[in-house]
Amino acid sequence: MYYDMHSHILPEMDDGSKSVEMSLEIIDKLRAQNVKNICLTPHYYTNEESMYKFLERREESLEKLKPVLPNDVNICVGAEVYVTEYLFNNDDLSGICYGNSKYILCEFPFSSHFSERTMEYFYKLKGNYGLKPVLTHIERYEHLMADEGLVEELCDEDIIIQTNVGAFKGFSQKRRLLKYIKRGYIDIVGTDCHSLTRGNPDEYTPTMELIKNKCGQEYVDHIINTSAEIFGS
Repeated sequence: MYYDMHSHILPEMDDGSKSVEMSLEIIDKLRAQNVKNICLTPHYYTNEESMYKFLERREESLEKLKPVLPNDVNICVGAEVYVTEYLFNNDDLSGICYGNSKYILCEFPFSSHFSERTMEYFYKLKGNYGLKPVLTHIERYEHLMADEGLVEELCDEDIIIQTNVGAFKGFSQKRRLLKYIKRGYIDIVGTDCHSLTRGNPDEYTPTMELIKNKCGQEYVDHIINTSAEIFGS
């Protein structure tokens, strides 16, 4: 079974699913792709909302979805955390990590150059909180896509890197992503699914087949195994 490590399926939580019914439609699409381990990672904008309020809203949304989840679907609840200085006003960040793990899904401005200040955020998450940062949708960061040395530096700092299954479009970007997978830079994938059309769940299996055909089964295995470690921690 596959793992969706980044989704916006929780109903009425962010700019993703608008209802329980929509959430179930998306989940059915994922199940048809043999994706039965799903991480629920709603946006958490640390500069706009307290963590307490976010967690309260997330629990309310989760309580609407849990009773109707298919029996063959496993979920892991987390957040896509927009990292700003306000995040570090909290003593404990465990509530916004993937499940009970130490992994935290991090988002930054797409224009970020991953300068010293951004790296300091990673160091704080690791050193002050004992967390393992996961960088979401690498393809959105133009500077990273153009600078392999910087991507390698992130990997050397044990930053887990995620890409979206819908990102393998356009010759140049697809070639760069496949190159990064072969280099061992990309560790997990997700749909980043917000609806049936935005982050299309139907793209999951074709993307994994593409990775298998262009990079080899061992890279698919790496993605699955890394996902399983985070999901099951």
